[in-house]
Amino acid sequence: MFARGKELQRMFLQCGPRRGFANKAVFDIEPCQLHGLETGPSTRTTLTRTDALTYFTMMSEMREIGNVANILFNQNLIRGFLHLCPGMEAVRAGVEAAITQEDIVVGTYRIHGWAYARGITVEQILGEFLGKSTGCSKGKGGAMHLYSKNLFGGNGIIGATVPLGTGVGFAMKYNKKPNVSVSTYGEGAANQGQIFEAFNMAKLWNLPCIYHCDNNVYSISTKAERVTASTDFYSRGDYIPGLMIIPLSMFSYVYHSSSF
Repeated sequence: MFARGKELQRMFLQCGPRRGFANKAVFDIEPCQLHGLETGPSTRTTLTRTDALTYFTMMSEMREIGNVANILFNQNLIRGFLHLCPGMEAVRAGVEAAITQEDIVVGTYRIHGWAYARGITVEQILGEFLGKSTGCSKGKGGAMHLYSKNLFGGNGIIGATVPLGTGVGFAMKYNKKPNVSVSTYGEGAANQGQIFEAFNMAKLWNLPCIYHCDNNVYSISTKAERVTASTDFYSRGDYIPGLMIIPLSMFSYVYHSSSF
């Protein structure tokens, strides 16, 4: 099942330029909305054939992992909670394209896509979901707590990723490492006090932190406008520059993330 993406990739690779396929394509992208920035990323990007196949394979396999996990969950083989990320694969693959393996991602409980993008294998992800010792957290983390040297969770506490990622950024600066910390959180966590405290520390100390808000519009069942005075989450950092990437396609995430 997980070979599907690789099989398609191999099929496309066999259909090389000699059969009339282009090696790259140019795409126009909707401009980002900006906060605290004079200019944003270019609205035109070039995607190579090799990169397109790499991103397509990564996203399709993320989706397959989620599909299999859902089956296992419905068979009562995965205990506790299971939070999947259908439709969010482009976010994970796009951010991963913009950072290095030495950078650190701090993820929410919708973690399997980030885990796969970071290099954790399918066997390690599903093994962890099933509570097996072959899992990336030795079966002790379950479906939410996946860890590796460059992925600090899966965190079950809403909003906890932001102060944790800020601490990671502090350690990077303290140890003079040329890396960044990427903290992900959802719009449902955006009103928590710990997030604004972390923003203040990050700006005060100029930490190498990126705060990535996934705005899914509904926090489980509550629409953001009902509980949030300002839904322009990219501007909520106040003194921290921000931009809103329009989630139209993978190209938006790859190019805009890479540019900034």
